[in-house]
Amino acid sequence: MKFRAPRPLVLAAIGMAAWGGVAARAHAAIGVAVDPALDRHAVSPWIFGVNFGTASEFSDLPYPMRRWGGNGTTRYSWNLDARNAGSDWYFITTAYGNNPALLPNGSEADQFVAATRATGADVLVTVPTIGWSPKDRQKRWGFSVAKYGAQQEDECDGSGGAFWCEPDAANGVRTNGTNVTGNDPADTSIPVTSTYVGNWITHLTGQFGSAAGGGVRLYALDNEPMLWNSTHRDVHPLPVTYDELWQKTLDYGARIKTADPTAKTLGPSDWGWCAYFYSAADGCSPGADQAAHGGMPLLEWYLAQVHAHELASGTRLVDYLDVHYYPQAGTALNDDESSTTAAKRLRTVKSLYDPAYVDESWIGTPVRLIPRLRAMIDARAPGLGLAITEYNFGGDTGISSALAQAEVLAVFAREGVDIATRWVAPQSGTRCQDAFRMYLDYDGAGAQVAGTSVRSTSAKVDSVGAYAIEAADGRTFVLLFNKHTAGETVALTLAGGGSRSVGLYRFTSGTPWGPAGTANLASGAVALALPARSATLAVVAPGTTAAGDPPSVPGLQLRCAPNPMRGAATLSFTLASDAAVDLTLFDLAGRRVRNLASGAYPAGAHQLRWDGLDARGRIVPSGVYLCRLRVPGGEQVLRVLRVD
Repeated sequence: MKFRAPRPLVLAAIGMAAWGGVAARAHAAIGVAVDPALDRHAVSPWIFGVNFGTASEFSDLPYPMRRWGGNGTTRYSWNLDARNAGSDWYFITTAYGNNPALLPNGSEADQFVAATRATGADVLVTVPTIGWSPKDRQKRWGFSVAKYGAQQEDECDGSGGAFWCEPDAANGVRTNGTNVTGNDPADTSIPVTSTYVGNWITHLTGQFGSAAGGGVRLYALDNEPMLWNSTHRDVHPLPVTYDELWQKTLDYGARIKTADPTAKTLGPSDWGWCAYFYSAADGCSPGADQAAHGGMPLLEWYLAQVHAHELASGTRLVDYLDVHYYPQAGTALNDDESSTTAAKRLRTVKSLYDPAYVDESWIGTPVRLIPRLRAMIDARAPGLGLAITEYNFGGDTGISSALAQAEVLAVFAREGVDIATRWVAPQSGTRCQDAFRMYLDYDGAGAQVAGTSVRSTSAKVDSVGAYAIEAADGRTFVLLFNKHTAGETVALTLAGGGSRSVGLYRFTSGTPWGPAGTANLASGAVALALPARSATLAVVAPGTTAAGDPPSVPGLQLRCAPNPMRGAATLSFTLASDAAVDLTLFDLAGRRVRNLASGAYPAGAHQLRWDGLDARGRIVPSGVYLCRLRVPGGEQVLRVLRVD
């Protein structure tokens, strides 16, 4: 997708009242202060991930992470290529339409991994730990009307009488409103153990290589186990306890690590607020199960077990604490743009971080999700990463949903989340897709918002959210979100900013993502007018450096693929004319790691391979490295993330 070049537009320094026909509010400009020297930490590229997505939706943008997850994956049979949908669809088992003669090769999961890896994205695969799997590829259902009696609803009711519906496949709720109990799990399923999952990992490594060799890098230990007694009650009617959850982690986590020692695991991948503190056996309040485990909240106890096991065995069974988060205030999974819901949706973003924001739902207390989970990790299992592999703040088309999504990604970057995958990939051509485009392809030519999160403060966060990321080449990305239904003016200051050019990109309710003019930073300050309900990216050019330092040369087009890298990576650059080239890698402390090129190169495109080794032939540790390409007249620096 290519954008037309924006019309040059010079903005005055502080004091501007309007721009581009956007009327500013009568009150004073809102102060936004950016200081690149403070609160610095690397932004994980994996926070811009999604769940599923059609082939076209996933190919629209270079999403770095794609998750195979959801309720249907809890009872996915990798060798039969069939799944049971549980309560999502009448507890029915169905087979995917792939050639059964080729199975397990060519299954739906195999195709998902292959298609995702073909784009350069990483794959997160959910593995079943519930202990039950479809018995065959036949359509079968858990609550037969003929076998278990009349029930409230069947597949024909749910499908509107579709020709293919099965009137005997019901929802497991009797006509008096009570659940059917005592049904036979063997109606649809067979028991399986962790060996079954281990064999799947062996199959995947055989098809795609190990995690370190280009295959599946991440495995989640099932999906929302504290809801199994609801979502999969035909085979698991009893609520999950602390002990069952940990035993599943022991069995299946160890099996994954044995099948692929280079893979990383996520757990417990549970559904939301209640499951952060209580087992399904206790419900959503302190109970006997919690009391029997020292009164510790569930996730804290779980993390303590992970850490104790690692100390005792030397094996970390869970590498990322994984949760799901759906705001409970009626703003998720819908495009309700009524004034009340839209305003609430935008406020709800603060539940991710703000200790003063009281959740506007039945929760009724500050959620402060990310700091809360980080504190649990630091206290109980230091060193684990943090993943939020299902979340949703609204539908795909509404402007408040898109604006919330865009700001959520900025919050993930600032707060240091390691992995995040939205449920689900946004539809093509929607404002929600624009929210991801803001980070993954902001200029229509592949430029991305990536680098180091730095301090950015807004004087009125309920009016304008402000975030900043510094690129390896010295550019500063300032992300501004006007949440009001009228225009706002911001007075942006950049510490040490001097005079720089600023490129602007934006989406509004009526305008898709694209260029929105230019501005000039003067003495480190500029005023920008933001349209109502809009997301704006200000790309501030690199500033002048210390005396004698060479300027940045963006035209060199220095790139690394893949980035993040594991194993080897290809570094590419383009020269406008013949030039002497020096390409050197440094660590973040400025220490020289290795020189990759030094000498004369002709004009044109060039590629060099870095095998992940330093100058002495040793594998470098995982972390961030600076790749500096220097030519006469300037240089370009690229930040490269190496992961195990």
